Amino acid sequence: MDNATTAVLDKLENQLHELVEKMHQLQQSKAALEASLLEVQSKLKVKQEDAQEWKEKYEALKSVQGMKTDNTAAKKRTLHHIDALISEVDACIAQIKIED
Repeated sequence: MDNATTAVLDKLENQLHELVEKMHQLQQSKAALEASLLEVQSKLKVKQEDAQEWKEKYEALKSVQGMKTDNTAAKKRTLHHIDALISEVDACIAQIKIED
């Protein structure tokens, strides 16, 4: 082979090594980003569960405050909400009995 061909081959080989190294770096970066994504998704799930828990506590507090007030409309809403919850629990119990 002549020098020009050897030089071109050497240049191509160097470029190939650079591409392979870049590919490895990108794969490592991708793995780190995926791990970070999983961590963030886990934190988000915990935050959503906390938010749901606080929402339920807030609704319970509203119901209790509705019962303590002299406002009959608020009491009716609260009693309706309690009746709806009781119906929901009854439906769940019935579903459990069906599955047994």
